[in-house]
Amino acid sequence: MHVFSETENRRFMSTLQELPSHIEYCSGAPAKAHYSNGKTCSLGCLGCKNPKCMTLDPVDIVCDEVVNFPNDHSLNACPVDAISWDNKSDTPIINAEKCINCGICIRRCPVGAIYFDDIVKVNRTISPCQTQHAANNKIAVIQSQQIEMLDKIEKSGIAIMESDNLFDSIYEKLLVVTSSSHNIIARNLLISLGCKSAMRRIGDVYTRMDAIYTSVDECFGAVEVEFGRDTLDASRGILDDIAVLYTRYGIDKDENMPLVICLQLPNARQGYWQVVKDVKNVEDITISTITIGALMLLNWNGCLLIPDDVTYYLDYDNMDLRSTIAWHINRKIEVSNKHLGIFEPMK
Repeated sequence: MHVFSETENRRFMSTLQELPSHIEYCSGAPAKAHYSNGKTCSLGCLGCKNPKCMTLDPVDIVCDEVVNFPNDHSLNACPVDAISWDNKSDTPIINAEKCINCGICIRRCPVGAIYFDDIVKVNRTISPCQTQHAANNKIAVIQSQQIEMLDKIEKSGIAIMESDNLFDSIYEKLLVVTSSSHNIIARNLLISLGCKSAMRRIGDVYTRMDAIYTSVDECFGAVEVEFGRDTLDASRGILDDIAVLYTRYGIDKDENMPLVICLQLPNARQGYWQVVKDVKNVEDITISTITIGALMLLNWNGCLLIPDDVTYYLDYDNMDLRSTIAWHINRKIEVSNKHLGIFEPMK
């Protein structure tokens, strides 16, 4: 989607007078831009030519390890279509009823103009550190160059502060989203966490696996997404995925770090945990397990997801995801024990 070329009524675009030294996210307010001279300010929406908050880069939805993987080509950054372009304000707008507060658009905004304050909002106030221009191709080029440099600037802070109540409202929405949204929610969160991820097309039963991913350190793996309670099928599905990736694409099981993404961790007595342990003991295949809520928390804290043989490996003897996520965000998680099964099983 190229908003500038496709929107006839586009009027204004903004550029920065000076690039900040780093950007600090603030839950409840727009991010703060910090400058080398000590000055700080909150930057308003740039009215980007190709808004990253709305559109993924085509290279993000392709994993080079699997040539000709029949992936879904959707480039929508918002997995639930809650963000759209407002021609009147020349900024994006958020549909609060649809929004699941995943924070993807917040993290993708190059200046932190999108923020969470009970709902996700857009700061439309142009700061003294910005200049607003009549939209034209010359300004679009300058803006694109600045955005490319902004992507390399240090980011810090917490975009959204977690709580029981917040996750209650998020999971209430996740439980009723259509099944066609499950894979794209998982895929887009993986991309927001620094991975490349390709998901299978809706209705494609030949591909088998829900998605594949490549992390920033080039770890590769199959992905199974499970929003229901039958996570046992996900662990068994991973074995099928590994076989398919080997027979069709020549990817050895030792080169595959599979990942199960579930809405909540299976209960302690469910067979999932024993299957994961048996697969590890018999085949020496490590299946990582993480929840949608944990992915969101990592995203709110600006983390990267780098699965390996240890970090996200949970089984019958260890079902504790909380300590791993707390280590990544370098602080205590402000969510009650066993709440919604996000960081440890509910039962």
